[in-house]
Amino acid sequence: MTKLILMAAVLLAVLTAACTTHPDGAYQPPQQNLFDEKGLSKTEQQPQPQLQEPVLKPALPQETLQEEGAQDQFYHVSRLHWPHMPVTYFIEDEDGCGRYEANRIRRAFRDISNATGNAVLFAQANDSGSADIEVRCSFIEDCYELSTDIYDDYVIRTETICQHPLGITKTLAEGNRLAKAYIELVGLAGFAETRREGPSGFYVGTCGHTITEVHELLHAFGYGHSEDNSSIMNPEADVFSLTIQKEGACKGSEKAIDASITAELVNTYSGKYKG
Repeated sequence: MTKLILMAAVLLAVLTAACTTHPDGAYQPPQQNLFDEKGLSKTEQQPQPQLQEPVLKPALPQETLQEEGAQDQFYHVSRLHWPHMPVTYFIEDEDGCGRYEANRIRRAFRDISNATGNAVLFAQANDSGSADIEVRCSFIEDCYELSTDIYDDYVIRTETICQHPLGITKTLAEGNRLAKAYIELVGLAGFAETRREGPSGFYVGTCGHTITEVHELLHAFGYGHSEDNSSIMNPEADVFSLTIQKEGACKGSEKAIDASITAELVNTYSGKYKG
């Protein structure tokens, strides 16, 4: 009996040496040798996976192209420009301007559209508040004088007109986008629109061309004055003459829009912008 007890004790000791258990009784296999003959960790011998740099998403632009296009059809244009086509206009007190000048204003719009092959278009607005360009007329007093000198065998009539701008333009912009333009066209008081007699106060002292109206409209597109006497943007093209035009003086006096301005307008508003 004593021998059986001793043999059982020896067998228990052998089993205890062969395995261990967690406190909770789970089986724990014998610990493996984690080092090779050189003493290096076996995990060090295995190739480690490459760590990838985090991929940063590009920041979204403040204004997407679609949003920019909704606000500005010509957002890619760096020069001062209207953000849409057609550009709208409204003639304030058209009756006060008179039929002659109202027709000449509309003719000026057509002249610019025709010169640009309809790259630049205009549409009449229902009121001044919704118009891009507001046009009004005013009349200058005491600028015209007619004097008659009678001699024994002849009479001399002299007509003089003071020097005064025929038009004034003011533009408002937001960055490189034109937002509003105000044009005032100036005629002479004492004629058809104010006294209901004689020619139009917008015709006297001019040759009836649309030079002044086109000149002011081009100001409304961001163009300044030019020192070139042949340019429609020369300031001398926008003042009353010192004297009434004599017969034949108007021949060949009409000015076309500068070729460089026409090309730039087409480049800007045709949808084929280059640079």
